[in-house]
Amino acid sequence: MSADEIIDEHVLEFLAGGLQPLSSVPSLRERLLGGAGGSNRFLPFLDRAMALFDLPEAETEGHLHSVDDDAAWDDMLPGVRYRDFDGGPALGEAHVGLVRLQPGEAFPHHSHVGEERTLVLQGELVDEQGRRYRAGDLIVSTDGSAHEVRAAGDREAIYASVVVAIVMTGTGDDDDDDDDD
Repeated sequence: MSADEIIDEHVLEFLAGGLQPLSSVPSLRERLLGGAGGSNRFLPFLDRAMALFDLPEAETEGHLHSVDDDAAWDDMLPGVRYRDFDGGPALGEAHVGLVRLQPGEAFPHHSHVGEERTLVLQGELVDEQGRRYRAGDLIVSTDGSAHEVRAAGDREAIYASVVVAIVMTGTGDDDDDDDDD
């Protein structure tokens, strides 16, 4: 006998109809909604960002909060901005940073010298093979691999990245570039 045969749908509806709705505690509701947006919107990724950056909690949180500080960003191309900062000692000479892509814009095609690790924080990325990556996804690109990523949909894509070096191939520039993606 299956669970559907044991529990009568009408009995469940009757029981649910007798329940009184719970009123939410205003402070709890405000805290939950406050954490969902604004400068705290990336805190669900704090542990993963700490591991990616090899930085302590307070420093990592500061970098995540800097996303909303327009002065902290540098322009790379129209619709593409980046922010570099120093990662922890375990990263060695790797470059650490954040990247913003306006909807429809792409981080140009490039190849990797060393491994790249990218944590999507907001929006959706799509690569040239059509693979889609959403907030919370970790993308690992191996040494020598090449790709382009584009912000899909109508929302800005923001991601954190650690990379040793990249060679820009989408712009005709074959020199190593210290920008991270």
